[in-house]
Amino acid sequence: MEVLDKIPGVIGYTLIKAEDGSIEEMKGSSTAPIGDLAAFFSSASEVIKNNLNMGDIDYLSLCYGANRLVIYSYGPRYIGVEVERHREPTEIIEKFKSLIAIAEKPKIELPRSISSKVQQINLLIDEFGGADNKTHWFELLKQGLGILGGEISPYVDLINNELTFNDNPPKDREDEFVQGLRTLIDFLVKKSVEEMGSSQARAKVQAVIERMK
Repeated sequence: MEVLDKIPGVIGYTLIKAEDGSIEEMKGSSTAPIGDLAAFFSSASEVIKNNLNMGDIDYLSLCYGANRLVIYSYGPRYIGVEVERHREPTEIIEKFKSLIAIAEKPKIELPRSISSKVQQINLLIDEFGGADNKTHWFELLKQGLGILGGEISPYVDLINNELTFNDNPPKDREDEFVQGLRTLIDFLVKKSVEEMGSSQARAKVQAVIERMK
């Protein structure tokens, strides 16, 4: 659970198997028996939940001395994290969840047929927008994606005036994605002709071709 090492202020942490309460891992500089504490109180929370019909318990917070132990469930485990007493339990849990989400994000590996179209779209936005008008062209890209993107939309994000993929497209739909991106390119080029005339638009498209070589 290396992501816990990235949370500032974590003194130590332990992983407890929910099925039997055994200590799976313990790390850090804590001088308290955080493994035994997390195992005992996580088991107690299961008993309380089942016998008192309280529903799921979000977390337990045990304070002692200058520190506190925050215990919460994660999949088939309980995690016990020791921090200084003044730290909010929810702060620790939310930070953990955000780091886990980043760590578990799939590696994006786009086939060249798709990645080249993504590159072309972003270069067109850069050329058409120039130094001062990228936001306008980014808005046109959003408009085109909404109208023409179809099933591509859930797979892409528009961040910092760029089109990026947030997940790997299905391999059996590569041609469909290529065609969708090509349609977006045609949409942007058509808009450029409308806004700046065919000669200037053609020159900017040619500049993109040169940049992609």
